[in-house]
Amino acid sequence: MLFRLVRASLWSRRVLASLTCISIAISMLVLIGVEHLRSEVKYNFERTVSGVDLIVGSRTSGINLLLFSVFKIGAPSNNLQWQSYQNIVNNSLVAWSVPLSMGDSHHGYSVIGTTTDYFEYYKYSDKQDLSFSQGRQFSRLYEVVIGADVAKSLGYQTGQSLVMSHGTGKVSFTHHQDHPFKVVGVLSATGTPADQSLYIPLQSVDILHHSQDIHNEILSDLPLGTGYQPQLSAFLVGAKSKIAVLGLQRYINQFTDEPLSAILPVLALRELWQIVGVVEVSLRVISWLILATALICMTTMLLASMKERERELAVLRALGAKAHIIILLVVAEALLLTLLGALAGYIMLTIALFLGQPLLEQYFALYISPYVNLTSAAGFLGLTAISAVLLSFIPAFVAYRKSLISGLKQ
Repeated sequence: MLFRLVRASLWSRRVLASLTCISIAISMLVLIGVEHLRSEVKYNFERTVSGVDLIVGSRTSGINLLLFSVFKIGAPSNNLQWQSYQNIVNNSLVAWSVPLSMGDSHHGYSVIGTTTDYFEYYKYSDKQDLSFSQGRQFSRLYEVVIGADVAKSLGYQTGQSLVMSHGTGKVSFTHHQDHPFKVVGVLSATGTPADQSLYIPLQSVDILHHSQDIHNEILSDLPLGTGYQPQLSAFLVGAKSKIAVLGLQRYINQFTDEPLSAILPVLALRELWQIVGVVEVSLRVISWLILATALICMTTMLLASMKERERELAVLRALGAKAHIIILLVVAEALLLTLLGALAGYIMLTIALFLGQPLLEQYFALYISPYVNLTSAAGFLGLTAISAVLLSFIPAFVAYRKSLISGLKQ
């Protein structure tokens, strides 16, 4: 009977009730959506680089080393000597290594000198391998592989020729026009900074800054360490076992030939996330404020309807409805509106994620799961329902006080 009364009462005020329900739905969509987006972005952020045990660079802070080696932001405090790199990678605890040399750019995108081991050992997310949407990895001196964002924004495809620029800024006055490179491969989108870089052979880094004419030799004919000993910005290291990682890190941090820093990328990523966590807190606060506004609007709607419902409630009292029935009637209306609004918000968010996921991948390289965490959504729904019930006691108490006296007078 109580449910039938609630349904009939809301139907008589269906326009106002629908607007209230919609406001709650939008609030829940924003609240759950922001939380889902935050958790997904954090998940992807912490997996920007995966399967790498250590990142090694010249002595600097862990955050700075992570920023310039992974996110291509900033610059190394100093370069590493090739001999130091050789001494470290020849350690019995090292399974593999990937050297990185930076300092040039192309239309603002970072150019990274490395070896073909980069495409084999660099992984992202849960140890996903890099793959090619077009072409292959470089095998000659003047060949370049470009990231997905570079290819998309500049309209490049395999077979095109391009020229590198000196420096890492978007504007450069020095271009290496004597050494054009041919695009031989385009990486598939990863949603990481790897999409925003160009990759050239490590042997080509020194050649870029010389004017002499060197033929487009096969890389196997130009071994590193003999005629080519480039200076490195950083290098990635994989240990033979997880137990060996800390021992290898201590060995590198105490390296005597030159001051070096070795960081654990997972810990550095979490530390960096804590620095940018202010944005996360701000989004949460805004979401809760939006929800609080919607609940207050619902309470206001119920209070405003009391004047219209005085006769209805008075008739119920005259027919024998006890005081707690009147209170339950108003509380049940508020709870039903909240549950319907929350369910509608969840459905709207799920539909938006399913429809928007391909667009996010195509235009922003963001991989957001369309499946919202039900545990998190249920927690928000529970808190919202409790808040709605508590706020509804205000109009319920007003209804109880005025139902009989005001209604009979009219």
